[in-house]
Amino acid sequence: MFASTDVGSSRRLIVTAINVKDDKLPIKLVGNLDELRLRARGLPNPNQLNALAQATWKELKKESNEDKELPLSSLRIEVWRTHYDAKSLQPKPIQIVLKDFDFEHKKN
Repeated sequence: MFASTDVGSSRRLIVTAINVKDDKLPIKLVGNLDELRLRARGLPNPNQLNALAQATWKELKKESNEDKELPLSSLRIEVWRTHYDAKSLQPKPIQIVLKDFDFEHKKN
């Protein structure tokens, strides 16, 4: 019998906003975005990741219109799972998804 620790609930999904100066800003997903995060974490296919990115971008654009921060240009979504070494049982994070969403072309 085989067992796996790679289930959606044990994965980690990280969303990072990137502004026009390439500063990286971690994003906390709440409300409807958290539901999309859970779906994308469990099944990180292009459709789920795109839905999460589009909804997150929409929310961030609303917020950035109220703030005077540097304009955002893109989002990065990462999904990580934990692998346990067969001999030592030491945990090691393994990235299973790294996807960039360029919503506004960067201007030099």
